[in-house]
Amino acid sequence: MSIGHRHGRTLKLFLVHGTPSSVVIAGLGVSTVLTLVAPRSALGDLLARPESKRTGVYLLVGPDPALPSRPMVYVGEGDDVANRLIAHDKDPSKDFFERVCLVVSKDEDFTKAHCRFLEGRLITAIKATGRAKLINGTEPVPKGLPEAEVADMERVLAEVELVLPTLGFDVLRAEDSTGAAAAGVAAAAAPVWRYTGGKCDASAREEGGLFKVLQGSIARAAEVESASDAIRSTRQQLLADGNVEPTPDGKMWRFVKDVAFSSPSAAASAVYGGSISGPSYWKHHLTNQTYGEWRQEQLKAAAQEVPK
Repeated sequence: MSIGHRHGRTLKLFLVHGTPSSVVIAGLGVSTVLTLVAPRSALGDLLARPESKRTGVYLLVGPDPALPSRPMVYVGEGDDVANRLIAHDKDPSKDFFERVCLVVSKDEDFTKAHCRFLEGRLITAIKATGRAKLINGTEPVPKGLPEAEVADMERVLAEVELVLPTLGFDVLRAEDSTGAAAAGVAAAAAPVWRYTGGKCDASAREEGGLFKVLQGSIARAAEVESASDAIRSTRQQLLADGNVEPTPDGKMWRFVKDVAFSSPSAAASAVYGGSISGPSYWKHHLTNQTYGEWRQEQLKAAAQEVPK
């Protein structure tokens, strides 16, 4: 199993109250950027931290009431973030959020201009990934920083993009720091899998830890009677986000762009409209070997490479 040659990163986590259900502080190696996360129920604990009184950017995240499988997010910034969070907590339009993420500088180096820049870049990144429903009414234009400081803030953004998914905030996962070129090489080398059950004709490949159904794939338009609420919600989201469109006869859906899923089974179930096993039904487009069989071969090969 080839995983490429990449530099490892150290992520340090501090459970402030000894439990992951309260405030967690994360930092990458020797970085001066701190990321604090907390459930809404522990907002008071977060506000008691000195970091919440600093200039920073923050995200409010919760399920989209219309499509619970999709996150909803609001991005903000402030000189004293605590005051902003207190206001949001009593704002009926922010009832959706269940978790808070705060990004500040260890050295208190962030200025209002820095955070306005980061706010705008975060909003742009979230829109680009399409992983969440963004409810910000405006999109600040990142400007007003010297070139050197723009470079610094882009580095901060890259760190945030790396840290947030590991903390459960999967709203702006982007290409990793190895770059788009390396990702393109890896994708080209990855096997293509096909699923042709139930009149479907879908192709997919693994990429960046996700299972991506490829543009042009054909899926069923109707769910089977036994389809779970989660599968129905995922498919509603596909249609609502414009990721699929009905075929002329209305019986099938066509993927108009590549769409990433968390697993082969999640992808297959979304295509079929019911719960099925991805490892059993996705088959290599040339050899007809199942994904599950191929996966076992790759894992055994990887284990044999480990020195004793």
